[in-house]
Amino acid sequence: MRKSGALILLALLLASLAAGVPAAWAQKGRRLHYSTLFNPNTVTTVAGEVVRVERVLAGNGADYCVLTHLKTPQGLLTVVLAPQGYMEKKGLTLARGDRLTVTGSVVTILGKPHLLATEVRGDRNMHLRDPNGRPAWAVGDDWHARSNLRK
Repeated sequence: MRKSGALILLALLLASLAAGVPAAWAQKGRRLHYSTLFNPNTVTTVAGEVVRVERVLAGNGADYCVLTHLKTPQGLLTVVLAPQGYMEKKGLTLARGDRLTVTGSVVTILGKPHLLATEVRGDRNMHLRDPNGRPAWAVGDDWHARSNLRK
């Protein structure tokens, strides 16, 4: 009786742990990164005014990703720009009130439309991705690696 109780407890414990495992398994192997969502068939150009610039922790946790919220005639749109380190290295900055024209791929992230920017035109032009979505900061085949992280 004691043995079967311990086995049941062990089975319940393993079942509860396994509930969180599928998400981890899905991330094994090649990492999913927002740049892999880029679709050349959804490339469009929008114009608007920057209402907010923010940085969010990137999926690999190595840097922050710079986003801007652009007020367009169609409504508010989140534009995914580049890693903060890349933006700083290239001297690329945006501020509230800047008027921009942005070209990029419309994708859905967490159920909301985002634009993965390939080019930003304003006071200063920014080339961020090629027409296939490959980021300007990409190293080799790993699109989200930065050269200073590789040894």
